[in-house]
Parts: sequence; C-alpha cells; structure tokens
Amino acid sequence: MFGINLYRIAGVSMQPRIPAGSFVLCMSAFSRTRLTLGAVYLFDHPRLGELIKTLVKIDCAGNLWFKGENDTSISSQEMGPIRSGRVIGKVTLIISA
Repeated sequence: MFGINLYRIAGVSMQPRIPAGSFVLCMSAFSRTRLTLGAVYLFDHPRLGELIKTLVKIDCAGNLWFKGENDTSISSQEMGPIRSGRVIGKVTLIISA
C-alpha cells in the first residue's frame, strides 16, 4: 500500500538543506532496490530512533550509510551502518519553515 506521511523537522542537523521547523513529505512505499545516493530518507535507527538523513554510501554488504548536512549532526561513523529494512521512506518534498 502506498503511503505519504508528513513529518516536522525538529533539529538543525539537516540545515541548510532542510531548515529546522520545516515539514517533509515522506513516501513510505518505494523500491528498496532503487535507493539513490544523495537522496534524503527517513529510517529507524536501532539506538537513536527515527532519523532523516542523506544516503551517502551503500557498501558491498548492502549496508546503508547516512549523514546529516550540518557539522552538528551525528557522524556517519557514529551512526553506523543501517540495513535497508530499517528505511521507512524517502523524502519527496521539503516545505521550508
């Protein structure tokens, strides 16, 4: 089933690409085989909960690596790899605050 959800961005880790207080539309039904480097995704981190970050790498084991757009964001190495099954959806529209 296709689903679109609206989320409000609380922090500054994705600034300037997504300013704090902005809203994003997230498409929850998409093909995980069509993940795009540089695109923004919502995923469920096992320790940190739901995060919105930019996909920067897919390693040879199929792990996904994400990063924020801002120096205040947790680093890709601190977050660690994310399995594709933890991806909730792709950000398709940013409504800046």
